[in-house]
Amino acid sequence: MRQMSIGARGRTIQHGSFYVLLAMLPFSKAAIEIMFGVLLLGWVMERLDPATRAETVWARPSFRPLALAIGGFLAVCAASIAVSDFPMTSARGFVGKWLEYLMLFVMMADVGSRPGVARRGLVILACSAFAVVLQAVGQEWFVVPGPFQYHPALHYRRMTGPYENPIDLATYMMVVIPVLASYARVQATRGRWLLGILVMALIGCLARTEALGAWLALCIGVVVIISVDRTMRRIGIGLLVAVVVLAGAVLSRGGHLSDVTSWSDIGKVDRLVMWQAAVGMIRDRPILGHGVNTFMANYLDYWVGGERQPRYAHNCYLQVAAETGLVGLLAFTALLWLLFARLVAGLRRIRDDDRMILLGCLGGLLAFAVQAGIDTNFYSLRQAALFWTLAGFAIGIGERTGETVSGSV
Repeated sequence: MRQMSIGARGRTIQHGSFYVLLAMLPFSKAAIEIMFGVLLLGWVMERLDPATRAETVWARPSFRPLALAIGGFLAVCAASIAVSDFPMTSARGFVGKWLEYLMLFVMMADVGSRPGVARRGLVILACSAFAVVLQAVGQEWFVVPGPFQYHPALHYRRMTGPYENPIDLATYMMVVIPVLASYARVQATRGRWLLGILVMALIGCLARTEALGAWLALCIGVVVIISVDRTMRRIGIGLLVAVVVLAGAVLSRGGHLSDVTSWSDIGKVDRLVMWQAAVGMIRDRPILGHGVNTFMANYLDYWVGGERQPRYAHNCYLQVAAETGLVGLLAFTALLWLLFARLVAGLRRIRDDDRMILLGCLGGLLAFAVQAGIDTNFYSLRQAALFWTLAGFAIGIGERTGETVSGSV
């Protein structure tokens, strides 16, 4: 029996870790950290083996602009540590956040490009999303005052599922809905019906989060994929109608329609003062900012209203600029631009079934990037891990040739 090489073992480790990460991502921060470590081990093993060292999408010349963008943004983050008033906080944030997230993206691009991984990964994503729905719906029946008096669902009076607040749950739903809807498009009849029911359940849960930003971001993402590919028009319009109808029904039934759309809502007022604080930070240090991962540490010095406690900016782009300056914001937006450009380029190369999946990923990732303008997406572990995992996975799908991800669920 032929013994597996160190590179082949590393690849097996990566695949298994990826599946576990997809399954556990909504439920456990610890699982994300552990699986990242295992993934990194497998990836290093593959790079150390001369036989598999060059078997990476990042060795291709077409990936150089994206690789340079990743390196450029990380370089700006590292440089911002030198001007930080809290250098240890910045160093921890650089290593434990941005370096980890972008390495996850790099590794996922390789994993997603391999035969069979996409199909199995999508099945696991569907199963994990189903488990999230079960937990979220179970809250409606079993989470009651008394034994569950401190449960976040009771505090917010909205669905939270496995997350600490309803907006994080809405972000997860917003990202996976287009992916699973597009996956349903390439299934046989039975699989299409099962995934269709799951997608409708996800939309129902999304409506119960009462997260207006996530609803709007999802609609923008769906409109984009409809405009890119006409074959997605029927599914896309169905998603838009379902979101509007279910969201409107939930708000009307709860009498919260005026609260969600009112500019005097406490969530919107708080965001305005947090954004003002971020602008103040940018104004004082426009080049390299106050240091990566220091927004909360500096927040009270720029506080202009709302709760007087350290907080995130609730606008990831303003926070990037406040922490790493306008240079960092330019580098970060260039990275996102090249990422989405790479996804669009992949749509021109791959086969029909793969193309549908890539369209769904594009819609979910774009919705995430839009919502990041009004929330903390890139600074929340489970949310950031979801984005960079799915982004790398989608990049990998766009690089595959000759394989389809269709099949029964």
